[in-house]
Amino acid sequence: MRPRTKRERLVAELSSKLPEITEAQIRWGKKHCFPHNAYRCKDEMWCSECGKMWVDVTGQKEGYIKCPYCGERLEIKTSRKKKLCQYEYMTIVTAVDKFQVLRHVEIGKHKGMKMGEIFYHSTEVCQQWITEDRKETVMARPMNMGKNAWIYTQPISIKNSVDYYGYNCYDINGYVYPKVKLLPILRRNGLRTSFHGITPARLIHAILGESKYAEMLLKTKQYGMLSFYMHRGCIYHPWVVNICNRNGYIIKDGSMYDDYLHLLDYFHLDTHNAHYVCPKNLKKEHDKLVEKKRKIEAKIRAEQKRKERIERMFRMKQDILSFIKRIQPFLGMEIKDKGIVIRPLESVTQFYLEGKAMHHCVYQNEYYRRKDCLILTAQKNGKRLETIEVNLKTFKIIQSRAACNKTSDYHDKIIELVNRNMGLIRRSAS
Repeated sequence: MRPRTKRERLVAELSSKLPEITEAQIRWGKKHCFPHNAYRCKDEMWCSECGKMWVDVTGQKEGYIKCPYCGERLEIKTSRKKKLCQYEYMTIVTAVDKFQVLRHVEIGKHKGMKMGEIFYHSTEVCQQWITEDRKETVMARPMNMGKNAWIYTQPISIKNSVDYYGYNCYDINGYVYPKVKLLPILRRNGLRTSFHGITPARLIHAILGESKYAEMLLKTKQYGMLSFYMHRGCIYHPWVVNICNRNGYIIKDGSMYDDYLHLLDYFHLDTHNAHYVCPKNLKKEHDKLVEKKRKIEAKIRAEQKRKERIERMFRMKQDILSFIKRIQPFLGMEIKDKGIVIRPLESVTQFYLEGKAMHHCVYQNEYYRRKDCLILTAQKNGKRLETIEVNLKTFKIIQSRAACNKTSDYHDKIIELVNRNMGLIRRSAS
């Protein structure tokens, strides 16, 4: 995109005058942006730094080892990997005129099947130009449609920093080159050479005034809470940080500390008291409260289950009494023909046995609670054939199911037999 505003034209001009990425910077990126591994497959190992292979007879499968060729200290990884293709970002932080500039360099590391060859390539893909008033201008190479790969053949030009979904795909969290040049206002607000695991552009915007607590956390060296705050976006107990600072207490694990504060709230403990908010051993106190909460909630769940069990038993008794009243007119009724005997299920226990034997849901779905249906069982020589549901309003057969909701060889005979004796059911119901 062509520069249109005065700011964009100034950025484009200054960008064209930036020095090239130096060999020293590239060497630092090669050394610090990639893991240094020795890949073991059986007795063979190869170095991810020089690509050379050797036979290791020690059998060491974890820990560190020294490459016999390049002398690099390597972490052992058991893998059958023969190729290598890695991409990482290196961020160079510098200041130009009134802009804080973040130069993002993509470094690629490759190795083919042939041993002893490691190739690197580096390309500057993006620049973020930020002013004291938090206005940002982006110079970058074009991306593909999926925004997951750069088009290296195209030059760097002005880009829109935020897409339609409010996402800034140019906020790159790369390895920061240690020689950092900052605007005076950033140094005044507490920033030095480390970004504490936070995306550089996000931290710069935060300490320039976009965030309420970032500058205070940075200046008081509460880096654990700063990292948590920048990733979570809020602090639920902001007064606690002031108490910690007054007592010289450094929060090392922001996420665990936030969980600990929520546990203090759960037990109604005073989060304005340094005795609670500045624990000597955070993990020990956190785990103690977690265990205490677990026991309390276990008791609550047990009591809830007890109440549910009582309610279920009471409802079951009511259902049984209601079913006994409804089944009274049908007690002793039998329909017989050619060895097939059809009887009503006369108790809830019979519903349970019928469902268990036939592997269907006549008991689980509580058919005995249905006021307008009569459940019959068809048997021959003591063997269950099918379970029949008859509607007592229409006196029609709703369904007749054999084992596993299938139909038996006697299905048509059973249907015909029940329909032929529907008058007996009607008289009993009346």
